[in-house]
Amino acid sequence: MGFLHVPVLVDAILPLSAAAMALPPLSIRGDLGVVSTAGVRYAYPFLKSFAKMGPQGVLGATKLLRPFSEIVDSLGLKDPFVRNWVDLLSFLLAGVKSDGVLSAEMHLLRLLFSYFPSDKLPKMSEPSQLMTENTRSDLYVALPVLSQGKKWVLLYSTWRHGISLSTLYRRSNLCPGLSLLVVGDRKGAVFGGLVEAPLKPSTKKRYQGSNDTFVFTNTPGRPVIYRPTGVNRYFTLCSTEYLALGGGNHFALYLDSDLLNGSSLASETYGNSCLSHTQEFEVKEIELWGFVYASEYKEAISMLRTEAPGICELCGWTCFYIGVTAVAFGCSYDHLKPNDGHLVWDRLPGQQMQMRNLHDHMPFFVHKSCRK
Repeated sequence: MGFLHVPVLVDAILPLSAAAMALPPLSIRGDLGVVSTAGVRYAYPFLKSFAKMGPQGVLGATKLLRPFSEIVDSLGLKDPFVRNWVDLLSFLLAGVKSDGVLSAEMHLLRLLFSYFPSDKLPKMSEPSQLMTENTRSDLYVALPVLSQGKKWVLLYSTWRHGISLSTLYRRSNLCPGLSLLVVGDRKGAVFGGLVEAPLKPSTKKRYQGSNDTFVFTNTPGRPVIYRPTGVNRYFTLCSTEYLALGGGNHFALYLDSDLLNGSSLASETYGNSCLSHTQEFEVKEIELWGFVYASEYKEAISMLRTEAPGICELCGWTCFYIGVTAVAFGCSYDHLKPNDGHLVWDRLPGQQMQMRNLHDHMPFFVHKSCRK
């Protein structure tokens, strides 16, 4: 396997810490005809190896011991991924001066590779309440190659499906594969992570996920991506009592069972700093986005809009999702407003008792308007 040559390659090109600065911060646009870097499972550990080189850190490199192309040719790399990757690296290294300082051309290349025009982004099933198009553009180029180009479908949101961790888990089954969890707190921060669906709750401490996952935050002003460090494999922990991303000494992101409060601390899994403005935060909204091929989009939308009935734990209303609208039966309260995305029908005699008898077969949730 060609990638077994990586340690040899790394040894051959010491010192090369400036290479980490030369490469794009997120990933390479697929439409430019080159492979993704940070979006591929091997690339991040490769970059981490580069970043550790040189006594003065990332800008500590002076010069290559011999021409990079000569080093690559001498290794006889056969694996197409590795060959494409090092060819790209060779091209980018041409813009790194001997003192490790990037030229203006290199800065321009980094901006070009890490930017994806918002008008070229794949279609969303509906607008996000948390992500601007600029934020989505930054997150899009951070996705693994196989997820890029797919349409975005809203699997779960607190504003549409109610506040329920069990509902989030259940609806993650509708679109297996990588899904983007987006959290907004009441101080304006937007953060979250890429997880692997379905999210399978367990009473045991059993992690799931892979090196394709990441966590992110927009607190610096634009999304910052934290990818797995390789220290452990504590990617996603789905408990019946909470949902957590990352691990080690602390969770990168923790959400309680009510989806009302959470916390964020530095994790060993992703090497992240606190994702929110403060370590503990109050949740404003949560969204879970799945990715589907264009040929599967209509079918996915139809399936996502067919929701099993549920009962609000606070007000006791029973809601059926018909299309994109929740229809509430048996209401004895008047605080569910049309702007919550619900259509309220007039009370029907005996309807509330009839629906109550179905409790054992219905998921529970909390209407957004029922929050205290």
